[in-house]
Amino acid sequence: MSTSESGVDEPGAAQDAERARQAAYMKKVADKYLAERKDRRAELKKRETYDAITRATERLQSIAHPEQPYIVIRSDFLILNTGRPYPPPARQPENIASRPSLTRVQNGKNPHALPVYLNSLFVHQMRAAYKNGPGTPPEPSRRRNAKSDPLNKATNWIALAALDVDGVHIRNQRKAFNRALDALRKWDLVSLNDTGQRYANSTFCREDGSGRNYVIPRGTPAAPKHLCIPTEFFTTGWHLVLTLNELTTFLAVCHVADLRLQHDRSTVMFLAEWFRYSMLGLTDEAYVSIHELAEFGLIEVTDPMPNRKRGRIQAGQKGEKPPEPYEISVPMFSGMPSTDALFDLSKFDDPAIDRAISTLALQAPRFR
Repeated sequence: MSTSESGVDEPGAAQDAERARQAAYMKKVADKYLAERKDRRAELKKRETYDAITRATERLQSIAHPEQPYIVIRSDFLILNTGRPYPPPARQPENIASRPSLTRVQNGKNPHALPVYLNSLFVHQMRAAYKNGPGTPPEPSRRRNAKSDPLNKATNWIALAALDVDGVHIRNQRKAFNRALDALRKWDLVSLNDTGQRYANSTFCREDGSGRNYVIPRGTPAAPKHLCIPTEFFTTGWHLVLTLNELTTFLAVCHVADLRLQHDRSTVMFLAEWFRYSMLGLTDEAYVSIHELAEFGLIEVTDPMPNRKRGRIQAGQKGEKPPEPYEISVPMFSGMPSTDALFDLSKFDDPAIDRAISTLALQAPRFR
């Protein structure tokens, strides 16, 4: 080991400098994250936001069929049948169209597009469960009129997406909803009319992005061809409260849980970087939201590397072994395929917005 003329251990000094640099960087990251977390909680607590999400969940509850315990999502929406080459080509932009539909939509950054599409699956499947019998809820209207469709009585797509925020002009509510439709149209998950009322006459399409009109999966759902998400996930409003990255990651993790069970009956999975890119199109930016999902109680995350702090291995502790991925499980599936519908619904006892507000008031575990 070499020593400088001043008697200072040069490698040791370099290591100390690296630790200091990492500490300064992570403090900056933590401060930014905690500020965003505080702002997010404040936004959820606003009366206008809280009331809009509460109205949306009440309408979803009124549409839900008492004997329909889940919503079915075809696997084409969630994962590729054939993986993309990994690692990706250097210095070339990613071909977003090569991703599955879920992460194509996530890439567009529109916060309402995915909730709007999931609402469409919910409405189609719940109305079908009534089999056109008594009590079948009407299909939500495409437009909301200020005079004939007041806020507290509206059942329309805008309201179901919690976009009917008090104090926001109807025109701006429609614009927000139409932008969500545009984001879905980009990947052929919605078909817009070429003439006239193109948004009012829109049609939701199949999950695979083929542009074909949506039809409900026939027969009994079977994993891994289908993913089943509990009805209560929607009626408590989680798809309206989670961020786009969180919602995307949650659906991806749920489907991989089914795949892992089929592969070796294990209830614990890990999402290696190659798998996230090749099969799911899930970015690091989205994947890191597993920590928030764990805080909310929607999944469980275990870190097999106790020396990992804030998602990073500390300087001087890496050794020769590459970092191990987080171990993830989905307790709401009760250790069974989602299509068995043996759900643990204990996490859905409270409205999602209440749980999120209370959780976000706590210090984030990964930044302690």
